[in-house]
Amino acid sequence: MLEFYVESEFKRCQLRQCPLGPHLQGFAEWLRSAGYKRRPGQLLLRGAAHLGHWAATRGVRMGGIDDGVLATFARHVSSCRCTHPFAGRDRYHREGAAHLFTHWQRVGVVPSPTTVPEAVPPLVAQFSAWMRQHRGVRESTLGNYVPLVQEFLAALGDEAAAYDAARVRAFILTRASRSGLSRAKSLVNALRMFLRFLAVGGVCPADLVAAVPTIAHWKLAALPRYLPAPDIERLVAACPPATPSGARDRAVILLLARLGLRAGDVRELRLNDIDWARGRLRVMGKGRCETWLPLPQEAGDAVLHYLTRFRPATEDNHAFLRLYAPVGPLPSSGPISKVVRRALERAGIAAPSQGAHVLRHSAATALLREGVALDVIGAVLRHRCVESTAHYAKVDVAHLRAVAQPWPTAGGAPC
Repeated sequence: MLEFYVESEFKRCQLRQCPLGPHLQGFAEWLRSAGYKRRPGQLLLRGAAHLGHWAATRGVRMGGIDDGVLATFARHVSSCRCTHPFAGRDRYHREGAAHLFTHWQRVGVVPSPTTVPEAVPPLVAQFSAWMRQHRGVRESTLGNYVPLVQEFLAALGDEAAAYDAARVRAFILTRASRSGLSRAKSLVNALRMFLRFLAVGGVCPADLVAAVPTIAHWKLAALPRYLPAPDIERLVAACPPATPSGARDRAVILLLARLGLRAGDVRELRLNDIDWARGRLRVMGKGRCETWLPLPQEAGDAVLHYLTRFRPATEDNHAFLRLYAPVGPLPSSGPISKVVRRALERAGIAAPSQGAHVLRHSAATALLREGVALDVIGAVLRHRCVESTAHYAKVDVAHLRAVAQPWPTAGGAPC
């Protein structure tokens, strides 16, 4: 694989003869599999060779290279005055050394770092395990709940038998006053689930769950934030299918806008979740609930276009990958919302919200205006209760006018 990055036989010989030469062929193969193009790969190989020369002059053996050695090498690069062919001061020398070290850890040449888990109270660890097993929550949900539960334990202690309604409510009111509505709702949900976990284990009374107050919020008081159909088409058109980024972003936006998927659904979509023969795809939603949804022709064509023409060749099974090396899955659902945000900016659309969820609301609103029943919309959106779907009924102005009563005029009959 060195031949791909280094065309000159003379320079390849220089690489092979450097102190880390025997390891550079495997490193080049990893760079190629990770999607690094020729020029960046050349520079990273130079950085790895630079590390080898530098370590040899200081008597550092390959097995002795660790994070501390890499930090010292990075400081050396900033003022390098080496005379060997791979000397240099640019960032690729530091990155090449770091990538080589990561590659060695991956293949077992050097030991992987021992991850010391953050100290978590035993009760919190048990709660997390219970939530995964019995509630089927995602790690992102636990990431929101666990810090709040830890705050609760720090304030009230871990003697659950001593909890009472007054102390629980006092903590919630104090903590909720320091945050907005969304965070306050997360606090209430987290503590309600934590107390339920304790009650199931017989650690605290079951009726203590009812002591958790409800945050005042009328779900049906506000209108859903959505984009009208013309804006959706402008948004799709803002993603040119002839480029890797445009092809990927177009497929992502069509899945969000036509099927009402969540950002996390798109991020987690795997190649084997798409049933091309039957024109459907599988979505694993909240609570490990598996659902098969029909794949619209336009969205399917966009996904297939990206997969066959622009998706990097990799063993990773995620449908949508990073655009730049190292190639791999998107780190979280955040980049999916960024895809929507960038497309909104290119299209010049002033959206009521900038994330991926606005397209979920838009999909539900479009289905309602096409005459689709609420229970069908709820099935597409995978809502657990009809109240969530009823939120969209308020945008169907034509039907609401048909059932609205006239406002009583002065002197008219009483209501």
